[in-house]
Amino acid sequence: MPQTGSCLCGGVSYEITGPIGPSEYCHCSMCRKAHGSAFSVNAEISASSFRLSSGAELITEFASSTQRRKCFCGRCGSQLFIRRLDDPDTLGITLGTLDSDPLTRPGRHVFVDSKARWYDITDELPRFRIYPGFEPED
Repeated sequence: MPQTGSCLCGGVSYEITGPIGPSEYCHCSMCRKAHGSAFSVNAEISASSFRLSSGAELITEFASSTQRRKCFCGRCGSQLFIRRLDDPDTLGITLGTLDSDPLTRPGRHVFVDSKARWYDITDELPRFRIYPGFEPED
């Protein structure tokens, strides 16, 4: 069953026709600042399963790093998805913009070395200082 999502003002809406992959809590400073919160919750989807239903003209992109473009509504500022220049077949979808249950639950915390000092992680999910596969050798 397709999933739908939208921004805060309703100007941008989208549909996802494929599965939503595993999700995670991201504590990086870029996600914190983009969301104005302690973390963001994101999941991977196939770019081919994503379709903007309305508001394509409202989408604005910000280059948060050399390989990532945070895509948001230029009217209300809702961050909707992340384009990956190094993997154009995959999008990161922000689960907070979905209109229904994504049927996935976050399975890990990433970038915990840069988490908000005022936020304590209290669950038992795996924690990664940076990102799985890029962890520094101690």
